[in-house]
Amino acid sequence: MSGPREDSALSPVRAVERACTLMSAFTLAEPALTLGELAERVGLPKPTAYRIASSLVQSGFMTQSEDGRYALGSKLMELGAIVREQLDLVQVCGPVLQALASATGETVLLGQPDWATAEIVVVARRDSAHALSILSPVGRRSPIAPGSLGQALLSGMAPAERRAFAERLGTTRDAGGRRRSPAAFLRELEEAAARGYALVADGYLDGVSGVAVPVLSEGTRPLGTIGIVGPTTRLHDRLEQFGALLVRETAAL
Repeated sequence: MSGPREDSALSPVRAVERACTLMSAFTLAEPALTLGELAERVGLPKPTAYRIASSLVQSGFMTQSEDGRYALGSKLMELGAIVREQLDLVQVCGPVLQALASATGETVLLGQPDWATAEIVVVARRDSAHALSILSPVGRRSPIAPGSLGQALLSGMAPAERRAFAERLGTTRDAGGRRRSPAAFLRELEEAAARGYALVADGYLDGVSGVAVPVLSEGTRPLGTIGIVGPTTRLHDRLEQFGALLVRETAAL
């Protein structure tokens, strides 16, 4: 009785392994292959290779041209973009975060946008050397408006998309409850874009100030933002200095 159950449990795993092997058969030198070439590359009978390839075509992981040749599909590009945003962003920006933390002694944050929910996710952090510092745990989500990280993200958008996003957000409020119309918020974003960094004092939380820049733009939107945050009492006369430092340190990203 145990044999059939084991075979049944392993069958889906084996099918996944074969699908992965089939997709791995393509190379830059040979990005399109016939069914026979695919079957030969992976050592499968043609009927088996055909069933797996057909399923992959239906799900978008592969395509089939009019001449019958197979190639990798756009679904892999979508998944690759997710991996690039969630992994490469931290890896690429890591040395810059450390350099900024060492130079300023303040908390340095790396944020990643979730455009669907208009939120920022903290994906990396370097802590302040001061006893009085700002805690923002990795994984924490916050609204794109009104803090410096969010303003930096929006300032890095293409102008038309920035305008559309500001209108989508509608009226915003800062930590003190002060209202800003989409037009007023858009003016702040345009000023941030012009100087190269967003500067916000007591905007997200009372007593907290920050300065941030957009990083690693792809298309019309940034992939992330790097910011320096700290108590307003300590940062209020250093925000512009830190903004210029951010622009210099992230120029090569």
